[in-house]
Amino acid sequence: MAVWSSVIQPNCIHLCNADTNGARQVNSDLSKPLIFKKRSRISASRCCCAAQTYDSISIRYNSDFDPVQSGDFFSKDSHFVEELAGKVMKDYARDGDFEDAIRVYIELLDDGFQAGEFEMFPILVKSFGSFCDVRKGREVHGHVVKLGALDDVYVANSILGMYWKCGAGDDAVKVFERMPVWDVVSWNSMISGLNQAAEFLESLRFLSWMMWDSSLRPSRVACLSALSACASVEMGIAGREIHAYAMKCGFDVDEFVVSVLIEMYMKCGDVALAENVFRSREDVLSGGNPVLWNVMLFGYISNGCLPQAADLFVDMLQMDLRHGASSMLAGLVLCSEMSQLAFGKQIHNFILRNGLEDDVRVTTALMDMYFKCGDVEGGLKIFDSCSDRNLIMWGAVISNCVQTGFCYTALRLFHAFLSEHRAPDSAMLLSVLRACSAVVNYSMGTGIHGFIIKKGIRQGAFLGSALVDFYAKCKDLESSRALFDGLTSRDVVAWNALISGYVQCGLSDKALKAFRDMLSEQLRPSSVSLSSILSASADLSVKITCREIHGYLTRRDLVSNTLVANSLIAAYARCGDINSSRKIFDGMTERNTVSWNSFIFGSGMHEKIDHTLQLFEQMLAAGVEPNNVTFTAILSACSHAGRVDEGWKYFTSMCEEHGVERRVEHYTCMVDLLGRAGQLKRAYDLILTMPFAPDAQTWGALLGACRTHGGVELARTVADHIFQIDSSAVGYRVLLANLYQDAGDTDQVDKIRSEMKDLGLRKNPGCSWIEVNNEVHAFVASDRSHCESDLIYSTIRSLTAEIIRVLSSNQEAGESTRRQAL
Repeated sequence: MAVWSSVIQPNCIHLCNADTNGARQVNSDLSKPLIFKKRSRISASRCCCAAQTYDSISIRYNSDFDPVQSGDFFSKDSHFVEELAGKVMKDYARDGDFEDAIRVYIELLDDGFQAGEFEMFPILVKSFGSFCDVRKGREVHGHVVKLGALDDVYVANSILGMYWKCGAGDDAVKVFERMPVWDVVSWNSMISGLNQAAEFLESLRFLSWMMWDSSLRPSRVACLSALSACASVEMGIAGREIHAYAMKCGFDVDEFVVSVLIEMYMKCGDVALAENVFRSREDVLSGGNPVLWNVMLFGYISNGCLPQAADLFVDMLQMDLRHGASSMLAGLVLCSEMSQLAFGKQIHNFILRNGLEDDVRVTTALMDMYFKCGDVEGGLKIFDSCSDRNLIMWGAVISNCVQTGFCYTALRLFHAFLSEHRAPDSAMLLSVLRACSAVVNYSMGTGIHGFIIKKGIRQGAFLGSALVDFYAKCKDLESSRALFDGLTSRDVVAWNALISGYVQCGLSDKALKAFRDMLSEQLRPSSVSLSSILSASADLSVKITCREIHGYLTRRDLVSNTLVANSLIAAYARCGDINSSRKIFDGMTERNTVSWNSFIFGSGMHEKIDHTLQLFEQMLAAGVEPNNVTFTAILSACSHAGRVDEGWKYFTSMCEEHGVERRVEHYTCMVDLLGRAGQLKRAYDLILTMPFAPDAQTWGALLGACRTHGGVELARTVADHIFQIDSSAVGYRVLLANLYQDAGDTDQVDKIRSEMKDLGLRKNPGCSWIEVNNEVHAFVASDRSHCESDLIYSTIRSLTAEIIRVLSSNQEAGESTRRQAL
């Protein structure tokens, strides 16, 4: 057998074979002197030499060591010293001092001892595995192989455990397959290791292999890992088989096995079997074992059995159980799911009375409960009162602020988090990006993007999609598209972000193309995808696309989805098919405010004013509260129909009767209503009484009415207000010029056109489009960007010539007829 020695250098060990020049380096801070601290571990009944030898090992690394007085005990009894060193290594490993355990082994090699005791190798391998460094693990693996120790099943098992701890599953499988013999520990290592590595199906395959190709039978540890794997992949049938085996072997009396069984059945959706397992425990019914109660409670919540969960939690409180942090966590999650703030406050008082408020997990769940129940102020108070705020708690408060619409508060908290010199994780960055998207904070969002790149944070599906959505919301579609194209894995969420970005920026034709590209990648669109593409189809008035999507939704049984149905109602109405909108609306089993608003808008758009007002009354009768969007639809319908009295009625009642605060769009509708009716002075006075500054659209509505009714003087005043707000408003300048043109004031027309030329303003040409073979072709005036523009213009010239010819022919025929009549 080869004799091994060691060379100790600062911060590293070299394990090297004395007969070769090769060396294996293992990084570890072993430059400090070795002082064994555990003399009490050696039994005094062994012999005087034992204690003396142990002391000599302690002294030999002390600067005051006197070799004459101490003697060289290492050379007296090789077997005894190796046995003693093995005990010391085991003591160090048991107490977590793995570097000291490795150092003992190295010093044995330094003193010329042969590494022939296999009892040391499992401890040595375990010590190296504590570094969770696969490179170090492979080095010690090579060391063991060269010594021929891998044939020992105990040593091989320790190598398996080391590789699983280092996350090197492939290495572990290779070692297992090359082992000459497997024991129960070998199988347990593989089954539990695969489960921990999220290779759940492989874990179950190894369990099956063990039962059919081995004389060994799965132990309690193997059953626990296999049941956990079944829960992860929701394989209830396999879980029931393992349950039967556990009952046969008597494992079902074990608390941990019962706990995993309940969890497995709950995750597989088999609540009844979970209840049977739970009630089969005598200590449960007698009020003992709070762990099983907590598992059962979380299982009820995850399966949506909230009434059963509430009853169980009340029973827990009434029994003499040890109500620890886990029980309070379960209760708070239950309150969050049920939105029961009053019940949550009672649990809060219970937490304070029992001194559980110092547990950061409980505090985080408590804060989350207040947010989920709508008490944002209460959640922020809990957060501010906590002195021990970890990364999870910071992430939770920022995420909750974003979800409840308090995006500016979320950004403020993020700045406070950074001021404490902390590094955010990807989950927190995701929440902050969503906040930046909501408030269109371009500078901060790009800063977050730069931070992600600088820190090398992996842009996974969620973070990448959030970045795509952020740039799209900020109208930077070029960056959004570049990020999207750079994603290594593009899921439906990423496509949704891109498609909705195109729709929001008015690029509906590109949205349709992106949707078709998504389908070509064999991805199934979600309700969000379909809602966005329906909006794009409505913008383009492509009725055939709406019908195609409607047919797809019907085949997939998605029309019952409220979000999808609302989008269909709006899309059909905007495409001119109000009857289809009515059919979908009537067929809805559940209508929310958006449903009513969509159909009211559609009805008003088609100038069915009486029907629109009836719908509003039906909405109130159904107990659905109107919002600001509802009144915008009603006032817009009144404006198009010229119903001034009804418009004033609803404009007044929205605040007084329904408590809806008036916004600028409501005043714009009223100005348009009064302007269409010719009441220009009344409309102007209404603008002056607005509680906030009117925007250009409000003044623009009055300017349009001035052209219709010839209010030239008022138009000048209105135009001044518009150009103070937006000097580049080219559309309103053109409208004003047309107004002067109608009034015959050519000097003012020339003046406006000169101002536009000096400012470099030019009206964007109108755009028209046509859909051919599922592809939308858009055109503007003098556009030659289309790939077949030459053919298109040639065809236009031919058609124009044919039209002129037909018109001329008809005109000549008409004159001939008149002459004959004369």
